[in-house]
Amino acid sequence: MSGKRQHERKPFSEAFDCSVCVLNLRELTTVQLRAESLDISDGGIGIQIGYPVEPGHVLRFSSGIKSNAGIVRWTVKHDTNRYKAGIMFV
Repeated sequence: MSGKRQHERKPFSEAFDCSVCVLNLRELTTVQLRAESLDISDGGIGIQIGYPVEPGHVLRFSSGIKSNAGIVRWTVKHDTNRYKAGIMFV
């Protein structure tokens, strides 16, 4: 898998605020979230989050991240209430 990466990942551990817009029954809702970073590169960030984000969701970062937004590329359930996700900066 490391052969596919364009940018070197570096450890990065910081809590930050973000939001995601979710379409629910024809209504667009913005969900405010708190996430924890795992690693970061010039192209994206790995996070842990307590909300089931899905590939294609756009996250907007409120603080602490060098980009304003990113697209969820992948996600896996980490434990009962936590998810790990890979975010590509846009």
